[in-house]
Amino acid sequence: MEELKGAVNDKWIKASVLAGLWAGIEIIAGSFLHNLRIPFSGTILTLISIILVVGFFQIWPKYGIIWRAGLITALMKSISPSAVILGPMIAITFEGFIMEFAIRVVGRNITGYMGAGMLTMVGILIHKVIRLFLLFGWDIFLIYEEMFIYATKILGFMPIQPVHAVASLFVIYALLGALAAFLGYSLGQRAKKEQHDKYVSPSEVNTNQWQQPSEELEYSTRFLILLVIVIPFLLFGLNALTLGAALLLTLPWFVFIFWRYRFAMRQLKKWLFWMQLLVILVLAWFFSKTSSGGLEGRLIALSGGMIMVLRALVVVTGFAAISTELRAPVMQRLFFRSGFRQLYISVNHAFGILPMVVGGLSTPRQFILNPARSIANSLRNVHSWHQHLVATLEKREFD
Repeated sequence: MEELKGAVNDKWIKASVLAGLWAGIEIIAGSFLHNLRIPFSGTILTLISIILVVGFFQIWPKYGIIWRAGLITALMKSISPSAVILGPMIAITFEGFIMEFAIRVVGRNITGYMGAGMLTMVGILIHKVIRLFLLFGWDIFLIYEEMFIYATKILGFMPIQPVHAVASLFVIYALLGALAAFLGYSLGQRAKKEQHDKYVSPSEVNTNQWQQPSEELEYSTRFLILLVIVIPFLLFGLNALTLGAALLLTLPWFVFIFWRYRFAMRQLKKWLFWMQLLVILVLAWFFSKTSSGGLEGRLIALSGGMIMVLRALVVVTGFAAISTELRAPVMQRLFFRSGFRQLYISVNHAFGILPMVVGGLSTPRQFILNPARSIANSLRNVHSWHQHLVATLEKREFD
């Protein structure tokens, strides 16, 4: 085992187990929530992640495992069938680092775990705000403010400042995070006493998914650099231009995107995405503030809404394009050759146990109806999955 640790740190192995669990739950619960269009599915997934991570940490309370697992899970997300993966990758990585940070600062105790849950939920809410800003710019918040004021008047509520309503939302998210962490602590303590120490060697599974590009494309580092430069330029230009100029600016972009990355634009095939943009136009028509009144003012407001839609399309297509270029084999080999060898191997380890993890989880319906029981059952197997990875590594060393 000591020789093994010299090649692959045991923290990375244990982080691979957590990452396999994390990714498995993303597959089971995430697909169920998103396919049924359940509101706040992202928030529900984050709460489930907090329960899982805090519960796992009760079994192996070692600093460094959580942030490693978040990074591995985010990289596993990079081969997701979804076209736009950067947002979820950033969110998962952020969750791992913020939970690790909170527990290190406060300590390995119930206060630290609940603090980690609170910070994670508040952080995810901030992530949502930033995402809205990137998609639609500052105007979307002005529209929301007008909607809130209008709703309070219509419903007869006492006048409430929008900033107070937002602060209340942050408090609610923090309390939910603390509750999820407490539940994870309870499940982890129970699972720690009920570990299954023996594992059954499964049939050979494909652990090279990380090495397989998901689409047929001649990847280009030059195009990746071009995308990183052009997207901020387009977003800056859309903030300062009229609708006509904005259309002229973005037309070459969309031609290029659909020429090179048309197979990666799955998000644009979803009717729900276009419904969201239509809602933005309707909200802009009714709630945008303009210097003119009457029909002229409404047309100016609609023009502003169209620019917000163009901005959202640039961000969505841009993220899909960057996500595609990041899947290039050369980007994957970079991890192995530039000092990230343990991370590279750990991603493959996590993929290796993913079939066992998914097979051990409940059906999507059972998981959603009783996520605590499903997570508790999975946590009882972490020792056996760890032993499987250690045995696999030792066999490779022997061979």
